[in-house]
Amino acid sequence: MKKYMLVLFSYCGLKKISKHLKKKLKPEDKLFVRAIMLEGVPKLSEHLISDVGVLGKKVVSDLENSVVDIYQDNAKNYLDELKKMAAEKSFILDKKLIQQHNLKKLKEDIKSTELDGIFINFSHNEFVSDQVKEEEIKEWLEKIELPKDIFYDGKRKNK
Repeated sequence: MKKYMLVLFSYCGLKKISKHLKKKLKPEDKLFVRAIMLEGVPKLSEHLISDVGVLGKKVVSDLENSVVDIYQDNAKNYLDELKKMAAEKSFILDKKLIQQHNLKKLKEDIKSTELDGIFINFSHNEFVSDQVKEEEIKEWLEKIELPKDIFYDGKRKNK
């Protein structure tokens, strides 16, 4: 039995991630999923809405809440999809949602789990990546010896 971790910063390109997992995971393998969750809207709204007065505070607030809700719904839907895949492929699934401010816990999970490999889906969107502090994890991962399959919105970086 091999142990892998899937870390999701981005929820784009998930079909490609799923396809990769189906090839890689064997029965009895264990997949730890750590889904990083946005708690607030990315700073993107500041660039889209430069003057709250034009749209009004309520509209801006509703827009920000909608962005966060969609992001979190996509995460939860994908975790449900992974649960079905695990049942079909007979691998063990351990999933957790991680708040963006708790990357220390993510690092502890990676270190303590004795993984055979890690899959990571980063975001090309600089506003999202800044919000969830991807750079901190990237720098930390470079220092550890562990096979890594790195994706950016579903597109594989290393083959």
